[in-house]
Amino acid sequence: MSEDVEAAGRRLVMGTWVCFNDERHQVVGHGGGQVHLRSAAGEWTTIYIAALAAAPGFRLVSESSVELLSPDVDTGALLDALSDDKAAAVRDLEAHLNEMWKGYRSGESERAEPGEPRPPYDPVLVPNLSDRLETKAAELGVSSATMWRKLRRYRAARREGLVDGRGPEVGNPLARADQRVLDAILAQHRVGEREDSTGGLNRFYRRLQDRLDHEHGPGVVKLPSGSTIARYVEVLLPGQYTFGRAPSRRSAAARPQRSYRPDEAVRPGQVVMIDATPLDVIAYDPIGDVTHKVHLVLAIDVATRTLLAWRMTVGDTRAVDVVMLLNDAVTPEPMRPGWKQALAYRMLRLPITREVDMEERLELAAARPVIWPETILVDHAKVNLSDALREACLDLGINLGLARKANPTDKANIERAFGTIREDFAKHVAGYKGSDTASRGRLVEHAARWSLEDLEEFFAEYVVAIYQRRVHSGLIIPGFPELEMSPNRAYSLMVARYGYIICPPRSHHYCKRLPIEYRTIRPEGMQLDYLIYDDPILDSYRRAISPVPGKGRKWPIRYNPGDPSRVFIFLENAWQVLFWTHLPDPAIPFTARMVEEARKLLRDGGLREPSQQEIAEALVDLQRRMDAPESATARTRRELVRAREDARAIKRDQARAQFGDQEEPPPALTLVPPAQAEDPDDAGDAVVVDLSELEEFEIWDPGAPPRGSDSA
Repeated sequence: MSEDVEAAGRRLVMGTWVCFNDERHQVVGHGGGQVHLRSAAGEWTTIYIAALAAAPGFRLVSESSVELLSPDVDTGALLDALSDDKAAAVRDLEAHLNEMWKGYRSGESERAEPGEPRPPYDPVLVPNLSDRLETKAAELGVSSATMWRKLRRYRAARREGLVDGRGPEVGNPLARADQRVLDAILAQHRVGEREDSTGGLNRFYRRLQDRLDHEHGPGVVKLPSGSTIARYVEVLLPGQYTFGRAPSRRSAAARPQRSYRPDEAVRPGQVVMIDATPLDVIAYDPIGDVTHKVHLVLAIDVATRTLLAWRMTVGDTRAVDVVMLLNDAVTPEPMRPGWKQALAYRMLRLPITREVDMEERLELAAARPVIWPETILVDHAKVNLSDALREACLDLGINLGLARKANPTDKANIERAFGTIREDFAKHVAGYKGSDTASRGRLVEHAARWSLEDLEEFFAEYVVAIYQRRVHSGLIIPGFPELEMSPNRAYSLMVARYGYIICPPRSHHYCKRLPIEYRTIRPEGMQLDYLIYDDPILDSYRRAISPVPGKGRKWPIRYNPGDPSRVFIFLENAWQVLFWTHLPDPAIPFTARMVEEARKLLRDGGLREPSQQEIAEALVDLQRRMDAPESATARTRRELVRAREDARAIKRDQARAQFGDQEEPPPALTLVPPAQAEDPDDAGDAVVVDLSELEEFEIWDPGAPPRGSDSA
């Protein structure tokens, strides 16, 4: 049916609108001298072309190709959207149909108006509906067929069936477009513009013409004007920012073409998300008089929205930072000088704190819940795919899950947390540089005045005093949808339902996160990366057989890649620390970067195999030059800042671990602790308790308002 049809000198093509029987129809097909019509109401008609052209009132409405409204359109919404005049017309038509059908404009004899029923529409006097319909058609000035159609619609859908769903004629903006051009626009956006820098309409127009010439031959497909192409792009790619900002374009491309919901969890630790991002704040080092970028690595519990742990680093986040974040997540945050006592951990309104004896180390801890993760969700960043992180998760019994590539909605909770931190914390810090160059101020480095250590203190207080205590609009607790929840309060409610575990990190939690190497315990010590480590505890193990099968005399040692000052070995049922035999002043920052720089200086001087003493002397010389402001360059000052921050982070991690003590197995995951064993010597000393003097235990109500300033 590719040929057009002539009707009374007028062309009928597919999609043409005609007026027939006082109603608009669209041509949807023709053949064999007949034409197939579909009315605006969705009714089908087949009629000979000659009869159509000779029909009274037949006329051509439009030659533009437009689509009919779907027959499944919500007619109730169309009725609700009518103007007052059109709504009154629908009600008036309904009254006419009721009068014709039942004799009463209201449709009910109980609500008859004066003079009803009128004789021409009285079902008793005129029992034939066809006769009453002819009279009503003459009264309204329409054909009988039109009245029959309106009556059928009214019987089927009542008042909603009388709504004219045709609406204004809307032309398809792509009706006359070359399909090859439309396909090329979609392909060019997908493969050329989505990931590229923004180039504007001119570049897109040129690339589009080049693509068409390559696919169809030079000059075969001519492009319309640039303004027309821009309209095509607006229709084909709505909300894709083809000529907008590159970050917005990439974000729109990564948006899943489906409805999505973030991961849900119903108990603390069920799902914990870890991610890293630039903090958008510039830190200042007063010693080196240099500024540097700051990255934030964060862990958030999905069920309670609690920020379990965080670390700030100079420069990019490393794998060891992510691994040590696990240790921080199960470690209480220490109280800082100057913090209000109301922020202490013991002030959390936990319903079982009177039943469970809290450890002494928790009494001065900040009110950040300590949660043991069950599953950790990370993205595909290189630092998250390290063997050290996988081994740490295996050691702790934590499942490691990976989000899908290019699907930021898989980690929506932590991405939103980063946005909250930027709005509530980063923007209010001196040295805020904005999230991109478009929002960056002039000379923002000059405004930076806080060191990395200061920023960590500020951020820790923000988390404990503000974030954890403020109502979170996205926190909906199963069973209590009406409660307004803060992360601390959600933790209090959930811990009463599911229980919790106090998980004190010991030295095995720290050392087992570190990489492992095998070395022989020689008379002078153990050598790793050309550095010798020794301690008197090795005296009885020198040249001894390793306890690891198949390793001969090589013993396993653990080391921190960023801290060459010491290694760790498990002897006598405890982790022992072995220091470098030529370790300089421990108060001076000492990192792997500085050792490598010292070796480079010695190699440049002609020493291919530098001795331990030569490395130590070169290291001290490098430290002195880096510490001298008059001889330091910007590069050496930044290197010293990073070395100092690395050393501070390492010192903090090691301070949290207890070395040299007998190792105990990790605590069992139980709600009620085991009963203390009774001392036989005290068995005879019976304690008499006066029950009248006991304080009545408070009944914990999750819906009760917070009590005092210490509640979360």
